[in-house]
Amino acid sequence: MLALAPDSSSAKAAQKLARPAGWPTLARDGDVLWGECQGSGAHPYLVGVDARSAEIASKCSCPSRKFPCKHALGLLLLHTAGSGEWTRTAPPPDLTKWLGGRLSRAEKAAQVSEQGPGDEPADPAAQARAQQKAQAARDRKRSAGLEDLELWLSDLVREGLQAARTRPYADWDRQAARLVDAQLGGAARLVRQIPELLHEEGGEALTAHLGKLWLLTQGWRSRDALPDAERADLLTALGTPLDRAGLPPASPGVWRSLGSVHEEEGKLTVRRTWLLGGAPEPGGEEALALLLDFAPTGQALPTPLALGHPFTAAVAYAPSAYAQRAVVQGEIVGGDVPPHPDDLFMPGGTLGGLQAHYAAALARNPWLERIGAFVGPAYLNLDPPQLCDAAGHAVPLHPGVENSELWHMIAHAETRMQTYFGEWDGVSFVPLSLEPAAPPASAGAGA
Repeated sequence: MLALAPDSSSAKAAQKLARPAGWPTLARDGDVLWGECQGSGAHPYLVGVDARSAEIASKCSCPSRKFPCKHALGLLLLHTAGSGEWTRTAPPPDLTKWLGGRLSRAEKAAQVSEQGPGDEPADPAAQARAQQKAQAARDRKRSAGLEDLELWLSDLVREGLQAARTRPYADWDRQAARLVDAQLGGAARLVRQIPELLHEEGGEALTAHLGKLWLLTQGWRSRDALPDAERADLLTALGTPLDRAGLPPASPGVWRSLGSVHEEEGKLTVRRTWLLGGAPEPGGEEALALLLDFAPTGQALPTPLALGHPFTAAVAYAPSAYAQRAVVQGEIVGGDVPPHPDDLFMPGGTLGGLQAHYAAALARNPWLERIGAFVGPAYLNLDPPQLCDAAGHAVPLHPGVENSELWHMIAHAETRMQTYFGEWDGVSFVPLSLEPAAPPASAGAGA
């Protein structure tokens, strides 16, 4: 949603407005969102968002000339986070008239087009041309932003690592702001991460990180020649929001949560939840899926899934050359019954093959930041914090893993080797859950 902001100041203002206390009315009518935002005046602003197509458009009674304005962005952030009390109510006459005038057009920056009762419906060909024109305008904006990024990266590398270490933080923030203005929120996020890598002695992590940014500029140049899945990965890395409504319907399957990770990212709380299950893939392995939830800092995320409890749901994967991100379509059935002990088996994996698995994933999507991985039989070591196996392999644990969590897992393992599931980013492992290693297939139990 923040990637839709016309500039960085609008994004910051919207985050401040994304609090239910400032909205006396929050309502939804299908894919139309509307509400009333209390400003400094006596009467609240009437805000409407038309999300009936991929091209999101908005209308607000405030005097701002930006589209979308900060109030519309705040409304979108509240809905995405599931914050506040939402009712299913038709919009008031002013918004109904605006929605009727749009006639299903989804042009994000569309002006109000009033239509009388006797007017004929808009020509579908004209709608298609308008959408193509809006897309071309966005592409030109992104092309200019990525050309600027390419020049900036060239200067950064030419000056050298030592010069980069002396730059004030405002330099990185200024470049990130320019990318936000160009609707390249994903690239802006990567730029903001650079200062964290500047003081690493060898410079390998910084070099790899700058390589991801450079690859964005080159991938954009050849985007029309990329296969659909690889082009989807490129657009995701640039910051294009996932079109949930555009995903093909998925068949229901049985899934269970393998654990989740919470992180603070700017003014957002992010939760990553990993699922195992669904329809078996060729070779007998079950599918692994990653759900993402977001909420403004200080606000609650949706209710988490119970760890290990099976549930039935249709889980659709986002288009990608390395399918991992997914969304739940429709309702979740079950999830409140503990699993049977015989079902508590996870697919196997070795520490020795962990990096090769990650390299194969990066070969398909070079902008991946982490993968879900199964490792076992293995055991946890606290000094130093590592995950080890009987063959003598070991990988470091992520510094953010709390000792209390490790002690809990060690107590659960009861000195026995276990299969661990967690996140691997090529450097460190975040253990999320553990289960007994799966028995041989001849024993009648599978992953």
